[in-house]
Amino acid sequence: MARGGQPPSGTADSPKSSSTPRYPEVLSRVFDAFESQGIAAYLIGPRARDLAAGNDLSDHHSFDLTVDGSLTQIESVFYDLFRVSAQDGKEERARILTFRVPRPEAGHAGETPPHWTFNVGPFRNYLPPLKCLRGQNLSGILLDLATREVTIQAFGYTSGGDLLDPFGGTADLRDRVVRPVFPADMVFRESASWLLKVARYVARYGFEAAPEVRAACERDAANILDVPREIWRREMEKVLCGAFPGLGLQFLMDVRVLGFILPEVAALQGLLGDGMGQHKDVWAHTKQVVANADASPVVRWAALCHDIGKVWTRQVFHGDKVHFFRHEDMSAMLFEGISARLQMPPDEARRIHYIIKNHSRVNLYREDWTDSAVRRLIREVGESLDDLVAFSRADLTSKRAERVERIRSLLAELQVRILEVREADEAQNPLPKGIGNLIMERFGLTPGPEVGRLRGLLLDAVEAGRLPAHADAATYLEFLERTALRPDNGGEES
Repeated sequence: MARGGQPPSGTADSPKSSSTPRYPEVLSRVFDAFESQGIAAYLIGPRARDLAAGNDLSDHHSFDLTVDGSLTQIESVFYDLFRVSAQDGKEERARILTFRVPRPEAGHAGETPPHWTFNVGPFRNYLPPLKCLRGQNLSGILLDLATREVTIQAFGYTSGGDLLDPFGGTADLRDRVVRPVFPADMVFRESASWLLKVARYVARYGFEAAPEVRAACERDAANILDVPREIWRREMEKVLCGAFPGLGLQFLMDVRVLGFILPEVAALQGLLGDGMGQHKDVWAHTKQVVANADASPVVRWAALCHDIGKVWTRQVFHGDKVHFFRHEDMSAMLFEGISARLQMPPDEARRIHYIIKNHSRVNLYREDWTDSAVRRLIREVGESLDDLVAFSRADLTSKRAERVERIRSLLAELQVRILEVREADEAQNPLPKGIGNLIMERFGLTPGPEVGRLRGLLLDAVEAGRLPAHADAATYLEFLERTALRPDNGGEES
């Protein structure tokens, strides 16, 4: 299970690293406290990778440890040493405890006092039920490290600064490659979800998959069809929200996995200027928009799918002019299939669909828009406005710097004007506070443009004198009940 799929050669008595690291004083105290209780402790995670890269830890304030002790023992050590208790865990039965240890330097008034953060857990003692792991007889720290999935996460340092690297992780870190702890020639056949896990780590670290890993992924790509769709969605969102999503997406494209799970997206790679009409590389543009977007699943899914309709709407006129008429609508329709296939939560799917279908809407803004025009945009787009603005910022991939700067300036100006209009309307709002929530409750709606449309009908009716301002909520809800709730109804009572 080391590099090349061989069993691990390292043990807890592995030879020391070439230069013994110098730990920060607070970390040394923690190690000493565990050692005094007869508990072995190891530094793992980002700080271990920092040490392997030759970086100093003195400026870091967060440390991850794995220890040969129980949760109760870990709590006792930190309380005795620092008089601190663990923070509330995210899980009912926490496997890792987080401690915030105050630092001596003073902070500014009103700020959270400076502290060190320690994330500490007992040795892990489980492994996936894979045939390739049978007969390994792993235990203790070796078993713990084997659960870390990829080699660049599967090494650590002892309290004395000895390197424990049974799977060759420091070499892979040096070479900037992703390699599973488990043998690549077997893992994708025994657990096909690893096809997506490798992409997730490529997107997290910005490293390439090791050559033999890429070859095995491409060979076994069709096995992804055996993986539950919920795992498809969960792992794809980790790829999309990674620090290097473009690399993760390109890996999935290269090893054929993307074509199985998202054929609509995979088709973009072939959408290039072909001599009969030149246009930008749509796949390269898509990856750049994903990378530019806020790292939230909604905006990044929209970025990934916003141009998939161009494959079907591409037209060439007069030999070289390319148009993609109605590609927004086609992209939104194709996304309906994607959201159903990946079993997305309905509210999340609705938000993504709306962004895709209307992703060019915000770009229509110009400096000469009146406040009424901005107010109309706010009403018509409703609660999707912030999503659309976030997407439009990400969609700036032109190589023409002056064009990018102009659009960026317009978007910034629009955001300021939206804020000003909202504040002005809030100060002079003729409707009761919370009317949007009451509308959703009365008519069984979810947050979205329809709520904004109904609220707009009320404002128009107040402005036209058909409703009084500052009345009780029941007056406005009864008006909506008397008003046909159809998009073509202008608020006239039926």
